[in-house]
Amino acid sequence: MIVFDLQCHKGHAFEGWFESLEDLEGQLKRKLVSCPVCGGSRVRRVPSAFAISKRKTEPDQEMAARLVGKALQRYLRDNFEDVGPNFAREALKIHYGVRESGNIRGVSTPQEEEVLAKEGVEFFKFAPPAPEPPSENEED
Repeated sequence: MIVFDLQCHKGHAFEGWFESLEDLEGQLKRKLVSCPVCGGSRVRRVPSAFAISKRKTEPDQEMAARLVGKALQRYLRDNFEDVGPNFAREALKIHYGVRESGNIRGVSTPQEEEVLAKEGVEFFKFAPPAPEPPSENEED
């Protein structure tokens, strides 16, 4: 396996593992490689950065956290049904078998969250993402 540095048309940098350079080029040509942050398939190989330094440098943890956060947001958007303010009601329906089981996301009040906890419904709560400024050349 070979690791290549890649970048999407929006400037998100990431790595990809491929069998060979030909494998990478074939997948790029068929648009099989997508950005883990925005999902864009306009991806290109970029030169690998390297440096020789006398001192150790810390990885940019803030940038890494942002990339992971964006990838998580995209995963949730693409793989969970948005039930909006009906989250607690739909979660209870799933819990009691009234509704088919599935991934949902939405919003709830603190009171609804107390009810879910008392009923034994497991859920994960996190802050909503900050809005991004619109891009001139968006692909989706």
